[in-house]
Amino acid sequence: MKKLLLKIFSLALMLSISNRVHTQCMPDPQYANEVFGIFPIPDPTSSTVSSLPAACLGEPYNQLFTVILPDSLGVELVVGTPIVLDLQSLTITNITGLPPGINYVCNPNDCIFPDQTSGCFTLEGTPTTEGEYLFVVETILDIGGTTAGTNFPGAFYSGQYKIIVEPEGSTACSPMGTNDRSEDTFELGQNIPNPFSTIANIEIDATEAGEFDFKVYNSIGQVISAQNLNLMVGINPIQLDATNLNSGVYFYTLGQGANIVTKKMFVNK
Repeated sequence: MKKLLLKIFSLALMLSISNRVHTQCMPDPQYANEVFGIFPIPDPTSSTVSSLPAACLGEPYNQLFTVILPDSLGVELVVGTPIVLDLQSLTITNITGLPPGINYVCNPNDCIFPDQTSGCFTLEGTPTTEGEYLFVVETILDIGGTTAGTNFPGAFYSGQYKIIVEPEGSTACSPMGTNDRSEDTFELGQNIPNPFSTIANIEIDATEAGEFDFKVYNSIGQVISAQNLNLMVGINPIQLDATNLNSGVYFYTLGQGANIVTKKMFVNK
């Protein structure tokens, strides 16, 4: 009985630890010149689409947000009379309205962002329910020792944050269509690890030797990398280098002419 209880306790501990293991994000350098806020900023409230990548039912999702904080903050407590306040920190207390299965993870881990720093958080997980979800980042600003609650979207940036969870296999999640094998000529493996930040490995199991086109696309279908691969019969290992890529959803393809196989990958810096 004691051995059984010990095994159960050990399993519970391992599950607890594994659930807290996340790839730590890094701020997106494209926002390095911004002054204050959470980026990307919200879409206009009137927008029927979302600038955030669509999520796909039952597939991993990962979206990076960058937090930029200055030393001081100019506000108008009285209309027409701006004042400069000493900003100490911003704390994310909750993100409400996320799709079921999606949670947030911060860097720093406690979600407290000091002034004169940049940090980040990611929305990650596997969505379990289709639909359109408007979410709100709830924060507390520490201004000169006085705290004030504010939301994003809210007083500083109006609009809406929206994640659209598409049905499984939707073309919005995989605009080029995904499958594993191409007419029994080759089998394209999933990149490992996934998500990744710098280097990932892929195996291609080819039944015929030949030249194949390998391309990487961003989430809106633009080609960002293209090369010609000479495959031999058997396992062909290749590497993906994401050093110069921003965090987000990407697709990679392999094929000859119209005979193309596509896979989805996630970059998390």
